[in-house]
Amino acid sequence: MLAAFTLPCRAEDPPKKEVRDAVSRAVGWLRQAQSRGGAFGSQPGETALALMALRHSGVPASDPACLRAAKRLEHDLPDGQCYSAALGTLALLAQSPERHRKKIRKLVDSIVRGQCRNGQWSYKLRRTGRRKEGDNSNTQIAVLALYAARMRGVAVPNEPFTLLRSHLESVQNPDGGFGYTALSERSYASMTAGCAMALALCLAVEKRKPSVDPVIRSNAGVQRAYSWLAREFRPGVNRGAGRARSNKRKKRNDTHWRHYWLWSLERACGVTRTTRLGEHDWYAAGARYLLESQRADGEWRDPESALQATCFGLLFLSRRTTITITPRDRDRATTPPTK
Repeated sequence: MLAAFTLPCRAEDPPKKEVRDAVSRAVGWLRQAQSRGGAFGSQPGETALALMALRHSGVPASDPACLRAAKRLEHDLPDGQCYSAALGTLALLAQSPERHRKKIRKLVDSIVRGQCRNGQWSYKLRRTGRRKEGDNSNTQIAVLALYAARMRGVAVPNEPFTLLRSHLESVQNPDGGFGYTALSERSYASMTAGCAMALALCLAVEKRKPSVDPVIRSNAGVQRAYSWLAREFRPGVNRGAGRARSNKRKKRNDTHWRHYWLWSLERACGVTRTTRLGEHDWYAAGARYLLESQRADGEWRDPESALQATCFGLLFLSRRTTITITPRDRDRATTPPTK
């Protein structure tokens, strides 16, 4: 079905050794970016992003860099920010769900409590009184964190997923894509990929099926989003972002958050185990782009900071979203049933 919308992308699957070497260099760069106190960057969300990137890249939980980062997150979270709570949840789940269960529970509760009235999430997580609306960037990370926590045995109610599904279905653009906020905003790649992921996860909860089930992937809204991604696919370009995110004060182009776009793409395809978008082998094309654009010291950068871009690059190459949302045998006994 999707093949009708796109021409072939002839990216060759990069050799596994090249990918391993690129990951090794990036991990080495990331290690030197950590402070003595365990933090990465200036915000807890960046520390969480880096810890997740390290763990998903195969760095053991017992590694001093991971232990210091996890200890720092235990101290710094929650900080009232949605990104920090969501990324912190994902990072501590990747580090040790058992050891950090109490903190994860607290972060999950703050995310549930902070959902906006329309189903989205915004930057700030209010303790009392819900905001009217948020944005689709905070939203996609928040719902991934809630779903992943649920799959690791943390009790998460159904209502946040039901409310978000209704919102996503109401704001999907006629072209199948999604913008940053509401229906009137132009579609662009990172938001379309993130919302495709979010919609698939919400449907999985509602239908009591894993997100990889064909019933989820064949949903009309999910299919329309994948069709948009297939038509507009360019691995190093966040298609539509320049037009969607420019204003009178600041002009942007389609390089805007391009490494974040790649991680959004990996998440969108990972939750349903989609290997191709039309004729595009999305992973091969994205990996080749990252291999060619990596700097000699191991980092990626521009337009995001080197720390953020390098984490996003590692998260794409590691391709771990499917594992993140798949229950382990030891979690199945405690994973709450969907009601």
